[in-house]
Amino acid sequence: MRIVGGSHRGRALTPPAGRETRPTLDRVREALFSILSHASRWYEDDFHPLFDGVILDAYAGSGALGLEAISRGASKSVLFDTDRGALAVIEENITNLKLGDQARVQRADATKPPRASAPASMVFLDPPYGKQLLETSITALAAAGWIDGNTLIIAERDPRDPEITLDGFELCDSRKYGKCQIDIGRFSA
Repeated sequence: MRIVGGSHRGRALTPPAGRETRPTLDRVREALFSILSHASRWYEDDFHPLFDGVILDAYAGSGALGLEAISRGASKSVLFDTDRGALAVIEENITNLKLGDQARVQRADATKPPRASAPASMVFLDPPYGKQLLETSITALAAAGWIDGNTLIIAERDPRDPEITLDGFELCDSRKYGKCQIDIGRFSA
């Protein structure tokens, strides 16, 4: 695993041990961030969520998505996970990349998140496949103030898992990469 683009391109990331965490493949992250580099097309004004505000990586695992966002210009990432091993690996990756002033790790569950001080500009959701956690996470994060109508939500799921059908969820783009489906949208509760 490595950072695939931006100021930290090529830098190695330590993946969590075991099979509990399924890191987003480098090639999928490369494709995703290429799509996100044109995110302004989903907004009526010049709002560009990748570089504005806090990025939340809500099922962080190794922290690859949140750290990739910083490498590509985001000013700050908050990384949630509940697994102690994953949290230790995220801390190690932040230290190795010297991003301690831009990345904050928090032991938190995206289905029962802490209150946000302000909505995130972008939220990455990559929960375990087959557990139908996306809609629950989106609803809980919105209720806790992490998501508002301008927050771009990037949800990764197994293509066989159900699509997001929440009232108020607007799908902007959807792409399939092998056994991975990426849905990009916004949610206004």
